Amino acid sequence: MRFGLAGALVALMGVSASVAQAQTPEAFYKGKTISLVMGTGPGGSYDLYGRLIATHIAKHIPGQPNIIVEHMPGAGGAIAGNFIFNNAPMDGSKLLLAHALPLIEKLQNDGVRFQSKKFQWLGAYDQISQMLAIWHTSPGKSMSELKSDRNVVLGSMGRSHLSYQWASLLKDAVAGQFRVISGFPTGGELNMAMERGEISGWVVAWENISGGNEHWLREKKVTIPVQFTLTRMPELKDVPTLIELSQGENKEIAEFLAAGTPHARALAVGPGVPADRVSALRAAFEGMVKDPAFLEEAKKRNLSITHRDAAEVQKLAERIVDASPEFIAKVKKAVGAD
Repeated sequence: MRFGLAGALVALMGVSASVAQAQTPEAFYKGKTISLVMGTGPGGSYDLYGRLIATHIAKHIPGQPNIIVEHMPGAGGAIAGNFIFNNAPMDGSKLLLAHALPLIEKLQNDGVRFQSKKFQWLGAYDQISQMLAIWHTSPGKSMSELKSDRNVVLGSMGRSHLSYQWASLLKDAVAGQFRVISGFPTGGELNMAMERGEISGWVVAWENISGGNEHWLREKKVTIPVQFTLTRMPELKDVPTLIELSQGENKEIAEFLAAGTPHARALAVGPGVPADRVSALRAAFEGMVKDPAFLEEAKKRNLSITHRDAAEVQKLAERIVDASPEFIAKVKKAVGAD
């Protein structure tokens, strides 16, 4: 009897799983609560974007599920990436608000248990635009100070995070004397450390300033000596890019890192999510980034939206992941990841 009952339960579970997989996207998502998982804590630019997306994407998903924001900080976004790729339910109920995962995969020595090319990308809503912000009472506000002043201390998250990698590449490119320290779990904590004078500044996302700390600019609380973008932002037309300041190999490396910035503003699901749900989520993403209400709220919050579709994001991931081992070794050395 016990064996018969156990067999019946296993069979019933198998039938239930099959029924769940056979559901249409609308039937699956109706009445569901799904999670938008991000690899950082509250208070930074990811949180600003995450809450905006959570508010607007649900109405474009068949069945209009409830959406909650889930924080899973650590390892520059790799912990969240590992979770979505390996441990999250492969049913489309967990969406990843990604960090620069292809760069993390290639540059982080350990702790990576995902393959960027096998994520099912939904698209990118922007590209992360970062710059060095220096607090007004701290040294490091000019390039000459960054080159010569040993008292300049830049904070960052983990060594796999762009906040550390850009700062390290800047130090290498300009022969800077400043120090780069890591270990801050969130952008919010880096902001507080900068305000308290514990660090001189850090490589911050533009939206962290314009969307959450606009008064820093208005009251001239921060100085921005360099930006880490492919071209100068319209808002910072007098601030040079690291690409402009670099030469030779350092310039190639800066361009390579900049190519990974769209993945730091992208959405993805795990490799096992059924194709019809992936298609529905991709269509929902495309609908959201073209929705006037979404764009208007992003504008009010000073959050930039420049979207790329899933196919383009996939190609960018392949370009980074397929880089030669010899070039990656050079990049690792330059950004302090070797």
